[in-house]
Amino acid sequence: MFEVSRKVGATEGSAIVRLARRGLALAPKGLLRFLVVGVGGLTVDIAVLWLLERMGLGHALARAASLCVATMVTWALNRQFTFGDSGRDARAELGRYALVALVAQSVNYLVFLGVCAAWPAVNHSLAALVGAVVATVFSYSGQRFFTFAPDRPEADAAVRAPAD
Repeated sequence: MFEVSRKVGATEGSAIVRLARRGLALAPKGLLRFLVVGVGGLTVDIAVLWLLERMGLGHALARAASLCVATMVTWALNRQFTFGDSGRDARAELGRYALVALVAQSVNYLVFLGVCAAWPAVNHSLAALVGAVVATVFSYSGQRFFTFAPDRPEADAAVRAPAD
């Protein structure tokens, strides 16, 4: 990453390089990997959508199917490369992941609608970008602290144990 900055004229001690290093050091655990996986998931989503539409499936069903496939792919990639195994049963973890993804997409859509309502002349692509950024923050937090948070069976047992 820093090799590229050197090729465009930035020196090792330049403000741009220092700022980039500081930003990466302050970034939450796995955020860059999460973003890369998200781009991969979006690529899968679009590819499956395109393929299913070419096979004659209507856009609404094709989109629902492509989102399901992309969600499963990003779950597997985030489990492998971003957060690691939570220690939960894989189906339970996938269910948690899908729940966070569903809520994050809802947040994305509601922010999009809110931006469009507040500023009717706004470019819809910009409104979609704002929604995606807000949803990404929510999604990352939900996946990190809910889906992939380490499973602690002893804590669950303490919650279920009757008070003496």
